[in-house]
Amino acid sequence: MTLGLHPGILLVLAIAIFFATHVWMRWPLPLAFIAVAVATALLGDYGVPFRHLVEGGFGFINLVLALFAGAFFGHMMRSSGASEAAAAGLVSLGRGRAVPILLMAGVPLFAVGMFVGLAGVAVLSAGVFAVPALRRIGFDDATTAAFIAVMATAGMIAPPMNVPAMLIADGTNMPWTNVSGALLALSLPMAISGVLWFASRRRKFEPAPHDGAATDWAAMLRGMAPLLVIVAAWVGVRLLGNRVIDPSSPLILILGGLVALPALPKGELRRVTAATFTGTPLLLAAVLVSVGVLVQIMTLTGVRGWIVISTMSLPTPWNYPSLLVGMPLVGGALTSMVTSDVVGVPAAFSFIKQDMILNVAAFSAISAIAEFVAPTSIAAALSCYVVDGGTVGQVFRRAWVPLAVLAACAILMLVFASRLTGILT
Repeated sequence: MTLGLHPGILLVLAIAIFFATHVWMRWPLPLAFIAVAVATALLGDYGVPFRHLVEGGFGFINLVLALFAGAFFGHMMRSSGASEAAAAGLVSLGRGRAVPILLMAGVPLFAVGMFVGLAGVAVLSAGVFAVPALRRIGFDDATTAAFIAVMATAGMIAPPMNVPAMLIADGTNMPWTNVSGALLALSLPMAISGVLWFASRRRKFEPAPHDGAATDWAAMLRGMAPLLVIVAAWVGVRLLGNRVIDPSSPLILILGGLVALPALPKGELRRVTAATFTGTPLLLAAVLVSVGVLVQIMTLTGVRGWIVISTMSLPTPWNYPSLLVGMPLVGGALTSMVTSDVVGVPAAFSFIKQDMILNVAAFSAISAIAEFVAPTSIAAALSCYVVDGGTVGQVFRRAWVPLAVLAACAILMLVFASRLTGILT
């Protein structure tokens, strides 16, 4: 007797199995995802498809490598003292004022997010510069983590990379051209509102006496030298085009981290290497691997196709609130990259009558909200890890204003796409 259950029934059973294993039985998230994948394959009458389980595990291997490389870079900056030196320069240059300091601390997060296209990597690599700077001007751990997550996510949405948008563009066969205007129209309002919002939340603070601009610039440049190296490498690769080989973001981050090697205390490199492959980075890498397995099984059993058809069948105007709420919730369980691929592609097709560039940009922004939604909440979780304090819930509660700005901009882009075509594309 074969089961061969309907994909909709399989989806409901998969959700029930996930809640039973992860919420009730307290299994780790990666193990719960694997259990859901195997159970779904069995219920779908596919047995235990080892080939698909292994193949799915390598679906996000590039993101796993970037995650570990970002962790290595961040630990090198912290252990070598580069982050503290940069923070001292930033605070002194900003004269203890919140807005300029937040701007200077946020630019590295935004820049790394732009060139890597992943908020988590930006948090791990550039977040270490923001932590000591914001602590010096009176921010608590949870607020600091929220600021880091917001700026990294804004950078992820910005051009030229934006991995969620690239996944949607690939699924809709849209050339990756003329996207800068639309993506900047979404990322810059989020970043600017984030700076102003967090500046308004700072506690009373008395800045330290100013020591002189020359010392400030020297400290900041000395601390940020590795970061400037990796940004210069990314910019050079894109400016020179086919004349140089792109070494890929993980390798660039590793090389940038090694720039700080002369300042590293003796024997510290071993500790940095161990910290890179343990703790939260290792857990989230396991989540990415297990999510890849789950997506592979969803495709095999037809669940993914059923979600695609259901998404494209949403009636107007109910498709707007459904997607605005549904995509972050799905992304909270399966990461923003997966929700872009699984839900974002059919959502973009459901608005096929308008400019596809605007569709892709808007839905990549909506999916990016999942960076703050449990259980994966990659940007929020990694920000708490970098700060060594705060919780995902506290980060979300402090970041709701820039997230609301992002959601509003994305919905407005979809609603007024006909008027924005030609202006942003």
